[in-house]
Formats: sequence, structure tokens, C-alpha cells
Amino acid sequence: MLNKLSALFFLVINLNTGGFSQGWIKLTTTGSITARSNASAIYIPVKNKMYVFGGSTSGGKVNELWSLDLNSNNWTLIPSKSSKSPVARYTQIAMYDTIMDRMLIWSGQGAALYNDVWAFNFTDSTWQELFADGNVSGAPLKRYGTATIFDPIKRDIINFAGFTTSGRFDDTWSFNVDTMKWMDKTNSFFPLKRCLTSQSFAADRRQMIVYGGQSTGNLDDIWTLDLDSYSWTNPAPTSKPIARHYPSNVYCGKGNVVIFGGSYLGQGNLAGGMNDLWSFSLDNNKWDSIPQGSTKPAERFGHIAVYIPSQDKMIIYGGTGASLYNDTWEFSGISAAITSAKEMDDHQFFLQIYPNPGFSDAKIGFTLSEKLFVTLAIHDIKGCVVASPINGQLNEGKHIIDLNNYQLVPGVYFVSLNTPKGNRVMKWIKTKE
Repeated sequence: MLNKLSALFFLVINLNTGGFSQGWIKLTTTGSITARSNASAIYIPVKNKMYVFGGSTSGGKVNELWSLDLNSNNWTLIPSKSSKSPVARYTQIAMYDTIMDRMLIWSGQGAALYNDVWAFNFTDSTWQELFADGNVSGAPLKRYGTATIFDPIKRDIINFAGFTTSGRFDDTWSFNVDTMKWMDKTNSFFPLKRCLTSQSFAADRRQMIVYGGQSTGNLDDIWTLDLDSYSWTNPAPTSKPIARHYPSNVYCGKGNVVIFGGSYLGQGNLAGGMNDLWSFSLDNNKWDSIPQGSTKPAERFGHIAVYIPSQDKMIIYGGTGASLYNDTWEFSGISAAITSAKEMDDHQFFLQIYPNPGFSDAKIGFTLSEKLFVTLAIHDIKGCVVASPINGQLNEGKHIIDLNNYQLVPGVYFVSLNTPKGNRVMKWIKTKE
């Protein structure tokens, strides 16, 4: 019984199990790249390579530039021919300038916070400083943990928020890489100040998508920034994944944003890593949990991710959690997985536990699309059932269970929701008062 329950903790059953090729594969790579977190990355389609800059390693912060050839899965250290290059750092943002064939680097943290802008030219392997580091009038303060993308149409770096030399900010700035000038684009309506957030670029919508991060605590909101009007929109879905900082965030086209992992505890708490996978539909204003199966990356945050449209796959690398990682994973057929997740949630249910972690007023919420026989059980970390709130028929609609009705000591629990249409399992942490 214990083995069955243990297996249940790590499985989300796909209701449409036949014929799908999507899922995680751990890539076997060659090359001597060291484990790291909070690096930054770009993907260059014509080379089919991912480039990774900087990050935090066990030996400290680095300013190395590595490439991963996704044809051979080989890591190669890219030497610079410049006498000057960005100082070692982590939490910086990397972007690709397709016209100039160069990688853009902005902000980060090392011996200090930075607000410099650099470009690495792939044609001659040289670094060029586009904006010198320094807190000056007419430019954003030095910072890390920002949400930043590159707009190839206006040729602007667009930055929102981050932790500055004066604390967290909620400002929006643009930096034109041709004129090398900053402009304050902060509007009258904008998201809460934050850092350690995540972002992606929806080129077909000309929007920056910002998700999560930290303010006074972890955040679970999602926002879109129109790159022409600089106006913010908060979709405010009714059901959301657990609040977190430093997940990965990629845009997969057709209005679909995908996040993986992140940390639900305070900054630097390595026990807080997650490895859940979610998609958000900008058109339907809805989160869907993507089934992953039993083979998936370990719980982590501060990892990097890129999406490859021509191959419909997501690549993640590194991060931190139980340890620093230098593993590389590929999720193939991500669009099909998003579609199947939407179909599953349309015909089944959405499970949430909130607050999580939490002590008082914790509740389990789920919605059924039809009348079903439901078993809801709470398991301890050993797999033993410690409470069985539901075991019977429930009508369609929303159902809420108050966890305060059960005398549970602080610790880690798993809530399993089982129906004839499938199963869901979520981890819940009850904290001390």
C-alpha cells in the first residue's frame, strides 16, 4: 500500500493517454560546464544552439559564456577576444539581437548590483559595452531579479521592476540598442513592485508576460505589457498555481505561457524548490496543470529555459534546489501537452490548496464538471492516510474543504483527489504558528 501511495505522489494521470509523444527527456551531454543557478540564456535557431552566460556556481559568480549544440548535445566554452567584458554576475537577463547577431546582457548581481548593458558579437567573439554601469539620472537604478525582454521591432530592451540599490521597484524602462539611450516608460497603472520574477516575450502579440516573483512575500499574479502603448493588463484568473519566485517562463505561441518550477519559500531557502509544469492561456484567462509523468527534472528554481518553436520543445538547464544542477532536460511536444492539459481540465477538475504553505485558514478547493464519485485523502510524508474528508458522490461545481477541521501537526502532506476520470495530487506544507 505504501509503495502505491508513494508512486501516486509523483504522478498526475493524463486522461488521454494514447498516442502522445510529449514528455521530459534528460539529455546526455558532453563538455565540462559546471553546475550553476541564475544564469541567463538565449537560443539561436540558425545554429540550433543555446548560449548560457554567467550564473552562480559552487566556486562563486562567473562571467563565462557557454554554448550547447542541440544537434550533438555538446557544451563548449566560448572564449572572448575582448580585453574588457562583463564582470562575473548572476540573475542578469540575456536576449538575442537577430539583426546584429549578438547576445545582449543587462543588469545582475555580483560584487555589487549592476545596470550596465553589454553585447557579445558572435561574428568576431567580442564584447561591446553599450551602457556603462552606474546610477545616473535618466537611467534605471542598478538592480537584479528583473523582468526584461528585447523588442526586435523597436530594437528596445524593455525592463520592469527588480531589486535596486534602494529596494524593490515597479518602474518600466526602455533602452534602444542603436541610440544607446534609456527612456522611462512607467505608466500610471502597473504591477506591484517586485524582484526575482520571470518573463517571456509574445512576439505575435507584442507583449511582455510577467509572472510571479517576490514582494513582501511570493507572488502568484500574471501581467501583460503592451510594447506599443506601455499599458499593463492583469488577467487575474480565479484559480492559480502556488505563489513562487524564480520559475522559468517561456511563451509557446497561440497565447500560451508555460512555467516550470520555482521556489515557494523565502529567498535562499533551498527546501522550497518545485517541479510542477503549468500553462496559462492568455485567450481563456486560465491556468492548466500539464501532466509530466514520473520522469521529470528534480525540484528547482533559478534554472534557465528556452522554447524552440520549429521543434515545439522546451529546454531547461541548471538551477538550484537539493543541490546545484548542471543537468539539461528537454520537453518535446509541449503544444500537444498544453492542448491535452486543457482538455483534461475541461472534463475533470482544478485542484488547489491555499494558503500553501500555511498554518490557519487553509482550504482545499476543486471544481467538478459533472457528478462523480470522489475520494479525497490526506497523506503524511510516509504515505499513510491521516484524514479522509470525502469518499462518495459529489455534484458538479466548486467544492471547498476546510483543513482546520483536521488536527494535523506541522509538516509536509500530500492531498490526493481521485475520480473515475483521473487523479490529482498536490503537496501541502503546514507551518508552525
